[in-house]
Amino acid sequence: MKFTQKRILILAIVIIVGIILGRLAVRAVMNLMLGGTMFGGNIL
Repeated sequence: MKFTQKRILILAIVIIVGIILGRLAVRAVMNLMLGGTMFGGNIL
């Protein structure tokens, strides 16, 4: 595997993780504002 391919692969992984964490952060903020639970179930 060439250096360029390895760089592209690492960049793709970082982008995917960033998108997932970004979506979770947006959901957390919306849930705090709206008073919901994070993953849809009753905690108590």
